Amino acid sequence: MTSIEERLRHYYDQEMAQRAQRPLGEQREARLADFLRLCRDRGLRSVVEVGCGAGRDGKALSAAGLAYKGIDLSAASVDLCRALGLEAVAGSAQDLPYADDEFDAGWSMSTLMHLPGDGMEVALTELRRVIRPGGVLEVGVWGADESREWTDEDGRYFRSRTDDELHTLLSGVGEVTHVDTWSRFEDGGHYQWARVVAD
Repeated sequence: MTSIEERLRHYYDQEMAQRAQRPLGEQREARLADFLRLCRDRGLRSVVEVGCGAGRDGKALSAAGLAYKGIDLSAASVDLCRALGLEAVAGSAQDLPYADDEFDAGWSMSTLMHLPGDGMEVALTELRRVIRPGGVLEVGVWGADESREWTDEDGRYFRSRTDDELHTLLSGVGEVTHVDTWSRFEDGGHYQWARVVAD
């Protein structure tokens, strides 16, 4: 495990119990509700969540009747998810322990921007592998008006991409059908969300 992964794992192991108590926020709740409607309307029955965290999204996905599996770098996250009755494992977004075309859908919020180098591209390739053709992937990350990478005071690595760069990466998975941004800061940082239909 790289030092970046070790720092991320340590941070989230320590912080996850507190994070479990936080509200998702209006935008994320709206996107989650819309995703659940889409899954229902299209008859999608299974979902993988990369970066399952404290299980806040996972609870809603499972309660909606989706066959749910989650993966997270943090063992504390996995423990919290399992305590909620969710199926979750510790592991890497870049090496998913699932079969080809195993899922109808994928969900990953605020996770993939922590991967250095070509890590996000590798993770998206893995998500494309485990999501069947015609399945849906929704991704949310922190981006910026200009590409940049940094490590915050807690030791967490971030890589922010422009909206165009994110669109290009996601196009490798399939057709990007929806894109939105919010929570814009003075330095150009903002949240990016997109929906992709897998090729």
